[in-house]
Amino acid sequence: MLNLRNILLLGVAIRLFFFFIGAKIYYGTADFALNGGDTWSWVECMQNLVHHGTYTIDLNYPDGKFYRPPGYAFFMMIFYFLCGLNLGLAFKVMSFAQVLLDIATLTLVYKTVRNHSQTEEPALIASLLYAVYPFSLVWTPVLYAESPSLFFMFAGLYLISKREVRPMHQAIAGFALGFMVLMRVQTIFLIPAIAVMLILQSSGNIVKAFKPYVLFFLTFGIVYGAWPLRNLIHGKFIPAVIETNHRHFSEDYVAFMHYIWSVQVDHRPQYDQIISGQQVIWPRASYLQPGDSTILAETALLCNTCSRGFSYFKASAGLIPEPITELNECSKRIALTFNRLTAEQKRNNAWHYYVTIPLQKLKKVIFKSQLYDAESTTKRWISTALFGFRTLMIVLGLVGIAMNSKYKTLNPAFLSAILIFTLTWYFALCVIYRNIEIRYLLPVDTLLLIPAAIPITALLNKINLIKQAKS
Repeated sequence: MLNLRNILLLGVAIRLFFFFIGAKIYYGTADFALNGGDTWSWVECMQNLVHHGTYTIDLNYPDGKFYRPPGYAFFMMIFYFLCGLNLGLAFKVMSFAQVLLDIATLTLVYKTVRNHSQTEEPALIASLLYAVYPFSLVWTPVLYAESPSLFFMFAGLYLISKREVRPMHQAIAGFALGFMVLMRVQTIFLIPAIAVMLILQSSGNIVKAFKPYVLFFLTFGIVYGAWPLRNLIHGKFIPAVIETNHRHFSEDYVAFMHYIWSVQVDHRPQYDQIISGQQVIWPRASYLQPGDSTILAETALLCNTCSRGFSYFKASAGLIPEPITELNECSKRIALTFNRLTAEQKRNNAWHYYVTIPLQKLKKVIFKSQLYDAESTTKRWISTALFGFRTLMIVLGLVGIAMNSKYKTLNPAFLSAILIFTLTWYFALCVIYRNIEIRYLLPVDTLLLIPAAIPITALLNKINLIKQAKS
């Protein structure tokens, strides 16, 4: 029987099984909570704040204080203090706490959809989809911002969409969504989408739309706005993140990334070829001018031998004992060359840069079907099945938004907000930012599970009618 209690029991069972058994198998290590280098950047920022009074990735690097918004570092700090500054214990407690938090998120999905539906069925279907959605599940125990940011997103959406508008609810919603943005900056596109939702619910009357929610926008502005304001006090207006740093994402490596994304969708296989010292095979679009092949071959050699950014990746991969710590002339030359080549792509290959590549990236965003490291046949089949399920949910979500005009299953203004958030983030990711990792799409993916419930609900109702007719 489909009810919230059974869905919760299923969600709890899946998450606990994955935490205690599945995660070790999936990630191939018992230290799955630390499965990624990004964790340590938050840890360093948090520890520098706690022990030295400065929020920065590196006390000796001037721009280190702008490297990451502090949301997840603050979240970490709670467990760091609770565990008596014992970092190892904090990691274990925090990992399990994120699993529990995701169980709470499952309930918030149900309550959020219930706020926008006349019947319970779409809320049950949406929460069931979230309960079994593999791409949110795999991040629950990993010390990344993905899972907690979903909790704050749905907490804010639930409170902002309650039928009875109360000041306390609006203040908490503003805090939750402000903290969400400080965890994952791309979620800021949800705020204008919410503004549009409020306007549509008020039949276009802006004063009527925003007046009851002044406290929400004020609280959100204070929580999120503290980050760019703090940066401005430190001498730079940085509303999101600073792109370069003194380690892996040195200016030479960042210039390479911008260049490779100007000529093709992914940074592989060129990245792998460079750090392993192999001959680099550049795409056909790279060769705009006579001599480009020579320039690229020379630059690839510099990347492998004397680049600061690439040296950190080589050291992380165990290919060299120590990275290059100083920004040397070689690194500056690499950055200058790749930046010039990127500018030439924009100028001389504009259609490819502004249209072809973004469309190819959009295809990847929706139809990605394999993991980079899916070496075994079994892993390839499993990853293909999981990505196929993800694509199906995206398509059903978009179909559900279109179907809602006929079925009136959910509040159209709420679905408009989901669609606006989806389209703006897809555009920003494919056209502007261009660095596509599936985890960056998790907020959009999980929100699209809500309208995906519409065609599923319609199908189930049709099946029930057929059964009743036969009986």
